This record gives sequence, structure tokens and C-alpha cells, in this order.
Amino acid sequence: MKRRILVALALVGLLSGVLISRAGADTEVKFTTTLTALNPVTGEVTGDPDGSGTAEFTFDTEQGTVCYELEVEGISEPVEPAPGLGSAHIHFLATGGIAVDLEADFEPDKSDEFKASGCVEVDSALLQAIVENPDQYYVNIHNVEFPGGALSGLLSG
Repeated sequence: MKRRILVALALVGLLSGVLISRAGADTEVKFTTTLTALNPVTGEVTGDPDGSGTAEFTFDTEQGTVCYELEVEGISEPVEPAPGLGSAHIHFLATGGIAVDLEADFEPDKSDEFKASGCVEVDSALLQAIVENPDQYYVNIHNVEFPGGALSGLLSG
């Protein structure tokens, strides 16, 4: 009887170790969102109503990086709203302040389409906060006509 209990405990310990190592190895969290003219902070259309797009993110908590693929169409070329601010950001929903400058360089894909991709380093505490509460952050894309954001989307949406 004791032997069966010891064997059972050993199996439980082994399985627990496998589950913990799998959970620890999965350090990437992915989000995809649709970009529209709707401002996530105000709930009003403040961006370009002719535009649309998608944003795909991979947050790697082990590496401390956010990688992104951004595709937009129906808007003029994405640009920095002011020197040094970048053309695409992840913002805090509560304040609208910039959380992560994506340092995106958009390239024309077709006559009215632009794409950008890359990775940026992010402070580990901020990265963890975004991963744990994506609905408290949004991405937006800026251009000359809409310096406050031509297109936006909640990370959880």
C-alpha cells in the first residue's frame, strides 16, 4: 500500500513539473486588433472614417520585446505627429498617454495601403501590465490629417 502511495505521489510530482515547465516556457502572448476611426478613449469617431487596418502584436515577456505587424489603408501616409514621437504607439486607455513607441516606419504597399513591422524593447513591468490587462491599452496610427490618431484599436479587441 505504501509503495502505491509513493508511486502515485511521484507521478503527481512529475506531472506537476511538466505542467510548470510548459507554462514557464510559453512567454509569448499574441494580440490582434482591428483599426478604425473610433477613438477608444472618447468612444467618438475622431480619426479618418475612410480608413481601416489591422495590428498584430507578439509580447515576449522573457525577451522584454513587443513585435508588431501593422497594415492600414484608406488613410494618408502615417507620420510622426511631432518630431521624435513616432507614427504608431500603444497608449494607456485611462490617460491617452504613450505607453510604447513602436518606432514604426511605414512603407507603401499599394496606392492607399501602408505596412510596418518590427520589434521594440519594453520595460518588463510595463510589458507585464499590458499582457495582464490588454483592455487598458490601445494602439493608434498618426498622420498629418489626424495627428491625434487616424486609426485606433483596443489591444483586447
